[in-house]
Amino acid sequence: MQYRTKQRDEILRFFREHGEQCFSVKEVYRQVDAGEATVFRAIMALTDAGLLRKFTAGGGRGECAYYQYDSCGARPDHIHLRCEECGELIHMDCSFLETILGHFMSEHGFAVDCGRTVIYGTCASCREKAERTKRADPDSRDADGEGEER
Repeated sequence: MQYRTKQRDEILRFFREHGEQCFSVKEVYRQVDAGEATVFRAIMALTDAGLLRKFTAGGGRGECAYYQYDSCGARPDHIHLRCEECGELIHMDCSFLETILGHFMSEHGFAVDCGRTVIYGTCASCREKAERTKRADPDSRDADGEGEER
């Protein structure tokens, strides 16, 4: 990282205090005492230094970037599972990961960059919440009592 500034320290402190949440540059700008360009440059420098992790939302054109404090320093060799509903970030550092990575290498000759790998989906809590909502909403069922395709 380049040099430390008061604004960069404040932005890093903000991310550490909200470690489980993701923020866009504009959201951080509204929370700290620094100009938007300063916030952008600081976030880019903190990301380049490995202190923040970048995520994108949306596909193709119009993607929005979000940043989160990277608390993975002590365990860099794992991938992340990210819930698209609530934003939860799950650190997948179980032994099964070695099997997956070994398969990619031996069968496909492909070495995965774990530090940049994120799998998007829906966490168990959000799936359960959606299921409860579906059961409680009588309009989501057809005449046979089966859920309709949406």
